[in-house]
Parts: sequence; C-alpha cells; structure tokens
Amino acid sequence: MDKVYSIEDSITMIVEDFFKDIDKKEPFNTELSQYVFMLKSKLLQILSQFSGDYDMGSKSLNSAVEALGRALENAVNGIDLQQEKQLERAVKALESTNQLLKEFLYDPRVKDKETISLITGKIGDMVEKLGYEIRRRSGFIKRIKRLFGI
Repeated sequence: MDKVYSIEDSITMIVEDFFKDIDKKEPFNTELSQYVFMLKSKLLQILSQFSGDYDMGSKSLNSAVEALGRALENAVNGIDLQQEKQLERAVKALESTNQLLKEFLYDPRVKDKETISLITGKIGDMVEKLGYEIRRRSGFIKRIKRLFGI
C-alpha cells in the first residue's frame, strides 16, 4: 500500500528531490519549471481544500510555507560551495521559489501573510549569501587566471 504523505512532507520531498544533484539536472530550465509547477500545485491544493474557510486555509498554508522554508535551508546547507554550477542553479531555484511565494501574497484567499513574508525574506537572504559566494569565487578564479596569464 502506498504511504500517504502530509502536505509538509510532500513539499519537503519536492525540494529535496530537486536540489539533490542539482548540477546534473538537464535541461535545467525545464526541470526548474517543473519544480516550481509542482510546488505551486501543492500550495494551491491547500487553499482549494478549504475553499470556504479562508482562516483554516491560511493556517494550513502557513504550515506548508514553514516546511518549505526549512527544506530550502537544509538544501542550501547541503550545497557544495566549491561547485559554481551548483551555486548558480541554487540561486535560480531560490529566486523562482521566492517569486512563487510572492504571488501568494496577492491571493485574496490568504488572510495571514506574515509567514509568507518572513520566508520570502529568509529566501532573499539565502540568495544574497549564495550570490556573494559566487562573486567571491569568480573573483578568485579571475586572479588565478591573471597570475598564469590565461
């Protein structure tokens, strides 16, 4: 018999599956679009389950968004900072996830937007830190190339 997963577990699995071997996913933009679509469908599923009760839907959505935030933190912590391709793809994935969550800020069915705002802020911080790491690494590589005259 198939195991029934909670929405939080489903979202965590989507994030883990996408970020696992992110540098080997080809074509990346297609994989990224599919990842965003799967996340969006899970989040919309929560809102549609509680079609009339917006407060309950918002609480469930907040729980799912918190799980998404934890899963993204774990995924970012698992990224090999030495692999520039992983860093760049993680930044793209985080930016796409952040954009998806921002769309829910404008959804009238979402009454409590504090959790979504908090998680989008954390994702923005992750993007900033990874972007800094990319710039730092590319600067280091340029210095090495200049040293050897390449």
